[in-house]
Amino acid sequence: FKAIDGHGLSRVDFFLDKKTNHVYLNEINTLPGFTSFSMFPLLWENAGLPYSETIERIVELGYERYYAQNRRKTD
Repeated sequence: FKAIDGHGLSRVDFFLDKKTNHVYLNEINTLPGFTSFSMFPLLWENAGLPYSETIERIVELGYERYYAQNRRKTD
């Protein structure tokens, strides 16, 4: 994810060769399935952040990142 300068939410699928311990990248899903039954929101729900608030926070983080990037270019 870092290699492609990715930001925000994603899921990176990979394979591990048990004989060599080499990791092979399969694909990067920049917006994986995101329902109330998906793993990411369920983990946050378990930590006390409801699904709707998880979505709101992701949107807020996107706005914050956009603002920070665009403000730097004009300052």
